[in-house]
Amino acid sequence: MKELKGQQAEAIKEIINNGDHIFEIEGKQYEISIVSEKDLRRTTVKEDVVNDPKLMEILKQAKRDIQNENYYTSEEMRELIREGKI
Repeated sequence: MKELKGQQAEAIKEIINNGDHIFEIEGKQYEISIVSEKDLRRTTVKEDVVNDPKLMEILKQAKRDIQNENYYTSEEMRELIREGKI
């Protein structure tokens, strides 16, 4: 995260104070939103798996399927969809 100071901060404050939340720079549009401290909390995959037994089981099953060659390639899956089998 970059902390804005001085003229940069004042420019952003002016945009917000005018009731805008979308602005454009060099043809690209950006949106300003308030982010709470809770939203900034990121977890690792390991934390997610430890905290979610269902996710852990899904990942274990996926690993077993790969080891047993019980899977479809992307192209095989597209073909099954085109054929209406899935």
